[in-house]
Amino acid sequence: MKKTINFIARALPCIFLWKNVLPNLLFSRRGNRQVSETIVLTQSHADLVKSLAALSLRELNLAFIKRKVILRVVCAILLCPFTLSAQKKNISKALMIGDKIPDITITKISNYKVDAIEFSQLRGKAVILDFWATYCSACIKEFPKMDEFQKRYAKHLQIFLMNAYPKDDENILKDFLIQERVSIKNFVLPIVKSDSLIREIFPIKSMPHYIWIGADGRVKAITRADQVTAPNIERLIAGLTLNLQSKKD
Repeated sequence: MKKTINFIARALPCIFLWKNVLPNLLFSRRGNRQVSETIVLTQSHADLVKSLAALSLRELNLAFIKRKVILRVVCAILLCPFTLSAQKKNISKALMIGDKIPDITITKISNYKVDAIEFSQLRGKAVILDFWATYCSACIKEFPKMDEFQKRYAKHLQIFLMNAYPKDDENILKDFLIQERVSIKNFVLPIVKSDSLIREIFPIKSMPHYIWIGADGRVKAITRADQVTAPNIERLIAGLTLNLQSKKD
């Protein structure tokens, strides 16, 4: 903008001279020499005005482009928090049977090939989310059965042990995993640390608590431990209807 103002400031006197002073000089009664000198001066100033006008126009165009870019960046920055807020609002809705799982990321996974995975990467596989806590003896009692199911149906099923107790920190879960590897041979179940977003979309009041998710990414059932059987898992994998008793907290 400073350059633009500079060019315009320089151009204005020249334009004034060209339109007001020089015509008077050209048609004055002074000698031919004066007139010829004036013509040369006029032509020189005309060229200067044209050059300055062209430069000013270019500077104005550049300034306009810069303003457009800056405006778009500012709008993007201002709208970003609202977009993220809207996404979080949609994702944080408690999911029910029949709802599609949003493409959230499961993080802080141990005893698994990766430490984070998006739900979209699990499409094509049946998934069971087993919610538990280290203080829940009834939950831990089911782990040998769940581990056996994971090994038997590994190609078509993925079970996650979803810790639901915020006080179970990483050190506690690490020690727990060591114990499970001792008590269960070749223990393969992934353990997921408690996550606030997961707790929001899968609110629970009592455990054990199981979320059944089909290969299409939709919630098929929400049950207690007694419903987790081989025949029911096979129906889940096959994409058949699950007539299971729903768990209601």
